[in-house]
Amino acid sequence: MNKKPYGYLIGLFAVLFVTMGIVQLFRLDYPHRLIPSEETKVRSFETANTKTTEAKGEALRVYLLQNDSDLSKGAIENFSYALKYAKIDHQRIRTSDIKTLQPSDRTVLVLSGEHTKEWPYETIRKFVQQGGRLYIAGRFIDPKWGDLVGVKRFGDFKEDVNGMTFKKDLFPGYIDLPKTSNLFVHSIADVTLKDADVKIEADGNPILWTHEYGKGEVLFWNTSSLLEKNSRGLLVQSLSLLFPTFVSQQVAVKLAHFDDFPAPVPDASNPAIQKNYDLTVKDFFAEVWWKDMQRIAKEQDLIYSGFIIGSYKNAIYDTEKQLIENIRFPMLNFGRGLLKMGGELGLHGYNHQPLVLNGETMDPSLGYITWVNRKQMVKGIEKVKAAHQYFFPKEQLRSYVPPSNIIGPTGLSVLNEAFPDGLIIASLYIGDPSKGSYIQEFEPDSTYKNLYNFPRITSGYNESPEDMFVLADAVANFGLVSHFIHPDDVLDERRSKGQGWPKMERSIEKMFKTIHTDYPYLESMTQYDGYKKMKLYQESKIDVRYSKTAIEISGSQMLLPSKMVVRVNEGKLETGSFAYGQVRKLGDADDLYEVELKKNFARIPVLEGSQ
Repeated sequence: MNKKPYGYLIGLFAVLFVTMGIVQLFRLDYPHRLIPSEETKVRSFETANTKTTEAKGEALRVYLLQNDSDLSKGAIENFSYALKYAKIDHQRIRTSDIKTLQPSDRTVLVLSGEHTKEWPYETIRKFVQQGGRLYIAGRFIDPKWGDLVGVKRFGDFKEDVNGMTFKKDLFPGYIDLPKTSNLFVHSIADVTLKDADVKIEADGNPILWTHEYGKGEVLFWNTSSLLEKNSRGLLVQSLSLLFPTFVSQQVAVKLAHFDDFPAPVPDASNPAIQKNYDLTVKDFFAEVWWKDMQRIAKEQDLIYSGFIIGSYKNAIYDTEKQLIENIRFPMLNFGRGLLKMGGELGLHGYNHQPLVLNGETMDPSLGYITWVNRKQMVKGIEKVKAAHQYFFPKEQLRSYVPPSNIIGPTGLSVLNEAFPDGLIIASLYIGDPSKGSYIQEFEPDSTYKNLYNFPRITSGYNESPEDMFVLADAVANFGLVSHFIHPDDVLDERRSKGQGWPKMERSIEKMFKTIHTDYPYLESMTQYDGYKKMKLYQESKIDVRYSKTAIEISGSQMLLPSKMVVRVNEGKLETGSFAYGQVRKLGDADDLYEVELKKNFARIPVLEGSQ
C-alpha cells in the first residue's frame, strides 16, 4: 500500500490547522497584546522654585474701576481675565481711591461704562495731565470729556457698525475684518477727533485711538465689543501702547485635537469620498486622510490628541466585548499610530450622546437623546474605559471632550467619580451656554475637585478671517493655540462646505503653516502636557520692573524656559543670545519682541534710538 498520499494529506491538514490558528491569533489581537505599545512619555517641565535676585525698578500699576452699567461690568470682568492670563498684576479700586493714585508713565487707570458723571473728572484730568495713563474700555458720549480724550465733537450713538481695520500692526496674526463680518458688531459714538492717533477703524469710523494730554496719555476704545473673550488679546496688546516698555507673559502652548478619533469606521462607500477617490470610507481614512495628517504634523510641528468614541449607537446595549470589536480597526491602526507619534488618546464617550439627563440643558434641534439615569452614564463610561484599557493597558485616560461640547451637571459628577486621579475637560472657550454648550475658563472646576477646565479656542478645516482672528487674539493674550477638527467632516456636504478632501487638506495645512510661521516659539504638545504646563504657568510668580534704561525680570516657581512678549515704545532691544536667554523680533512690527528666559532673573537693557 502506498502511504505517500496519506503523508501529504496529514501534512496539508497540519499546515491548514496552523494557518487557521495564526489567523485566529491575529483576529484576537494577540500580537498586539504580546507586544503592546510603549507607554506614552509625559513631559516634565523645569521650574526655578526661588528667586535668586530681586528685580529693581518701577512696577507697572494697573487700576480697574467698575460701575453698575452692563458695559462696565462686562468689559472690566473681561479685562481682568485677560490680565490674569497674561500675568499682569492689577487691582480693582473704588471711585474714592482715584484721588490717591500717583501720576506716572507706569500707572494706568482703566474706566468703562456710560455713567461718566460718577467719575471725578477733574481728579482724573489732573492725573493724566501730570503724567498718568488713562484707558477707556468702552464708548461713551460726554462733551465735557472731549478735550481729555481727544474728541473735538461728540455726535450720537451709531449701532451695527461691523468689521475691524488695523492702522497699526498690534500683534502678528491680526487681520482686517470686512464690514460683512459679524465677529465684532460695534455700538460706537459718532465722533470727530482732534490730534488723535487712530490705531483701529471699522467701516471708516475710529474704534481705537490714543491722545496725548499734558504729560500723560489717553487710550480710547470707541466700541461696546470688549465684553467678549475674543477681544482679550486686543485689550492686553492695546494696553501695551501706553507705556515706554511693557512685558506680558506667554504660556507658549500649541494643541491640535481630533474629536471622534479613533471611532468606528464604516467599510462602505460615501459620495463625498467617491468624488475624488475610489475607496471605501475605511480605506480612505487609512490610506489618505491619516497619512496626510501625519505628514502635516511632521512638516508643521504638531502633536495630536485624539478622543475616542466607542459606538455611534444611541443605546448602550453593546457589551464590552462588542465595543472592543467595534473599534478594533481604528484603535490598532489610528490609535496606535497616534501614540507612536507622541500623541495622546483621550475620551470622547461610550457613544456620541452628551452626558445629559432629561431636564438638563441641551439644544433639542441637535437630535440627541438624553441618558435614562446617572447609573446608565456610569455604565457607559466604565465600558469605554475597559475597551481603551484592552488595547492600551499601559496608557491612562487623562482628558475628556464632551460630545458636541455639551455636558450637564450629572455628567460632570459622573466623570469626577470615574477619574479620581484627575481629568481634563476640554470643551469650548467661546460659545452660547444657553443651548447646553459647556463654556469654560482655564481653571480648576469650582464644584468637582478632580476636574480641570481647559477649553478649545478654534475649530474646523476651512479657515475664515474670523477663525484666524480669534486664534491670533488668544496668542496675543497669553500664547495659546488650541484647535480641534472632526475627521468625519469630510463625509458631510454641509460641514465640509462641499469642498472635498483635497481642498480641505490644503486649507488645514495652510492654517497650521501660518501658526508655525507667525508663532514659532509655541511648543506643540499633548493635551495633558499642555495642562501640566498651564498649571505651572498659572502658579508661577513673575516680577517685572521698569526703568528708562532696562527691564528687570525675576521669578519664583517660574517655568524655564519662560516665554514673554515685550513691546518697546521708547527705544529698542538688542536681539540675539545672552546669558539669560534670547531676544528675537516678533512679526513685522518694529516695536515687538519675543523674549525667552532660561534663568529666573534677567536684566534686559533698553537702548536709545528708534527701532
